[in-house]
Amino acid sequence: MSDNNINNDSYLALDDVVKGKSDWRQYRSLLLPNGITCVVVNDKESKTTAMAVTVGVGASFDPKELSGLAHFTEHMCFLGSEAYPGENEYKQYLSRHGGRSNASTSMSHTTYHFEIVAKHADHAVDIFS
Repeated sequence: MSDNNINNDSYLALDDVVKGKSDWRQYRSLLLPNGITCVVVNDKESKTTAMAVTVGVGASFDPKELSGLAHFTEHMCFLGSEAYPGENEYKQYLSRHGGRSNASTSMSHTTYHFEIVAKHADHAVDIFS
């Protein structure tokens, strides 16, 4: 897998990802300077780009007096940001470009993910981040 737009000084390559013999995709596991571990998957046959982020906080972390806080926060993340203040800007961008998103909160983790036609992925990643 090439490092096309990745500065090699900005991450630490981790051990190879274990995959099945029939899996044609290429994988790279990276540790970013901010402590986030990510796995980059290259599937040359796919016309879409997807991204997911899992945060190690879920419903079991809710304070007793604020039951549902993790799930509430999950939904709040889709309501805009300082850089993209429009309430549905993210979902509208994805929808206009063949994409979709969702999130889920378990007891120990919250996961946010999206998929979009590959040529529109850079802007979607910018909004997502």
